[in-house]
Amino acid sequence: MNIKTLTFGLVFFLTKLAAHAQFVTGNSLFVNIGTVFSVDSLVLVPTEGLNLGDDYSLQVTHTAVPGAPNPSIKKTFVFNKPVNFHGSLGIIYAPSQLNGNTESLLELANSWSDQSAFVTMTGSTRDLGMHYVSKDVADLDIRMLTLVNGQSALPVTLVAFDAEKEEKGVKLTWKTSFETNSDFFEVQRSKDAKGWQPLGRVASTGESRGQVSYNFTDGDPFAGENYYRLKMADRDGTFAFSQLKKVSWAGGKLAVFPNPAVDRLEVDLKDWSKVVKVRILNAAGRIVRDGGMALNSKQTNVPLTGFKPGNYILQVEYRDGSTERTHFVKY
Repeated sequence: MNIKTLTFGLVFFLTKLAAHAQFVTGNSLFVNIGTVFSVDSLVLVPTEGLNLGDDYSLQVTHTAVPGAPNPSIKKTFVFNKPVNFHGSLGIIYAPSQLNGNTESLLELANSWSDQSAFVTMTGSTRDLGMHYVSKDVADLDIRMLTLVNGQSALPVTLVAFDAEKEEKGVKLTWKTSFETNSDFFEVQRSKDAKGWQPLGRVASTGESRGQVSYNFTDGDPFAGENYYRLKMADRDGTFAFSQLKKVSWAGGKLAVFPNPAVDRLEVDLKDWSKVVKVRILNAAGRIVRDGGMALNSKQTNVPLTGFKPGNYILQVEYRDGSTERTHFVKY
């Protein structure tokens, strides 16, 4: 494997101690595609450029993550925040770190939140001579990484989480392969992956050693982008978050006619009860009419008296804070 040159940032240092190793980046560290990036036996070979220039830090501990019937090996890599990664991901371990695990059964296990939300990545490649386990991954958020027996499970092992658009909403499905002391799953949604609101709760099995499936439907998605995550809560009050899923929704299917229009514009929407305001903007994006409209009709007339000929934008603002736009021409 060829090792290409790393593009280093202004601030980067690497230290190794007997108990742990650590690196801290500044604001400019970028790993090129195909470059082998290794820190204390964590090996990353990205297939997309890896940007670590956002004050990332990595700590390596020699404490195992509890699991059943076996805990993890005695080596865990912990980033201060999730690292989104595409490429080959691997861990080199020492036989003394196996902690009762069988080398031929080792799989990578990752948490994007903390150690109560692990996903065991089946299908890992094992090199027993090199004591190395690796796997090709895509769009994986890495926060806490270790190795575990493929037949073991770490607390609340989430093996799948998906969001799919359906005719009447967005269906969320997820599966766990191991639960202990689990209480409930709270489904949360966001428009920007920053501000989150709860949509509902799904009770968990609580204690399980086999695969359990769950589902939840969002019957009223935002117009535009919808981000979803699971809050996985235990009976002792602790919780962890799942990885994010994004679904684009067409919204209220805003339609206007005739287009081009002369003296009036008909606005057709599926549900006017969700509308709080309708605006008209000119081609430069400046508001030329701002006001409410009758909200009890499926089709509303917008007078265009006083509008100069040209291109305009009709914008609808919904109660959930989302907006929808469409263009029209005034003759």
